[in-house]
Amino acid sequence: MAMLELIQNFCKRTNIPVPTTVLGSTDEQVLQALALLEEEGQELATRGDWQALTNEATHTTIATEDQGSIQTIASNGFAYIKDNTIWDRDLRLPVYVIDATDWQQVKAIEVTGPRYQARFRGGNLLCNPVPAAGHTWAFEYISENWILGADGTTYSQYFNLDTDTFLFPEKIIMMGLRWRWKKEKGLEYAEDFNTYEQMVSKALSSDSMRRNINMSEGNYSPQPRVYVPDGSFNV
Repeated sequence: MAMLELIQNFCKRTNIPVPTTVLGSTDEQVLQALALLEEEGQELATRGDWQALTNEATHTTIATEDQGSIQTIASNGFAYIKDNTIWDRDLRLPVYVIDATDWQQVKAIEVTGPRYQARFRGGNLLCNPVPAAGHTWAFEYISENWILGADGTTYSQYFNLDTDTFLFPEKIIMMGLRWRWKKEKGLEYAEDFNTYEQMVSKALSSDSMRRNINMSEGNYSPQPRVYVPDGSFNV
């Protein structure tokens, strides 16, 4: 469903004049609905690791501590890296994410070795020790861009055309717009809000596949190893 169609359906249900266009409209109620719709999408994007907002980035390392802007490396509206997903595909080893305290510790000790450690600072991706140039690092990240442009390739946080669409389920977007509208108008919105929260919770719980939980002792820590696929082999 395009943005214009959703706003039109919302206006019909809210008993306000139905617009023929949204962007460029001078109707204050239509513009308010648009602003609330964008607010809804931006807030919903922060509620969890939506698979529709999950992207993969690859980066070719350079032989310096500062690997450059994370917004350039992860160019589709970077919000944050998903935990434990950064790997050096050439070394077949994980890149460990550390905080400011650990960073200063490894800098003081001058750690060397194949186990790279990374952090963000000033919007840039830093690595210690300095990596070899030409390695491929890959990771998954969550994007802030929840709108798909009418061209089918452009993503954004804000609408550019009436024909732009959403990456979230339309029924959640509609319910989110309904309770926000009522709140802005000083109307009772608790029932719509509770329904909306239930819808979001259910959608997030079934949004992507879940790995099996290992209840045995010890934590899984990826180490260099030989991987042998399941199956029968001729001896």
